[in-house]
Amino acid sequence: MGKYVMMLCLAVVLATGCSSNDSQQTADPVEKRSPFPAIVEPHNGEQAAESGDVVFLLGQMRNRDKWESFLQNVKKNQPDHVRVTMYTIEGDPIIHELIYDGTLFQSTYDATRDKYGSREEITTNTCKGLELTKIERGESVYVLTDCEKQNVFYIPNMQEEERSQE
Repeated sequence: MGKYVMMLCLAVVLATGCSSNDSQQTADPVEKRSPFPAIVEPHNGEQAAESGDVVFLLGQMRNRDKWESFLQNVKKNQPDHVRVTMYTIEGDPIIHELIYDGTLFQSTYDATRDKYGSREEITTNTCKGLELTKIERGESVYVLTDCEKQNVFYIPNMQEEERSQE
């Protein structure tokens, strides 16, 4: 009988010794989920537009309504997000995701699919503003302002370009 009591005590000690008292360790980690759909490869203009991206390809803008809606929400300080895909002359996608929390912009720039470019890593940045700015040739572009790191985000003001073509 002493053997059985010893084995029972040993089993209890082993069972309690293997369990964790740290509640953080047993809690499931919170997954950080992207508000954007997964990128389908190859990320051509048609696939990007179908995924809901604002697409700049061959001087045209697709899903303009998404960009305009994003701008309106920014003006109202309402959280929103948008993914912009621009294509190089060679047709390689450069993807830029913007998440606006009502105060700040979280920017993610992905040029890893640009075969002839610098093939940069994916970079993130936090910025305070988004402004329409004139550049060298008198064109207007949207740029992020007051950023923690150097800003690489710009979007042509397609409405201005379309008015000049009329």
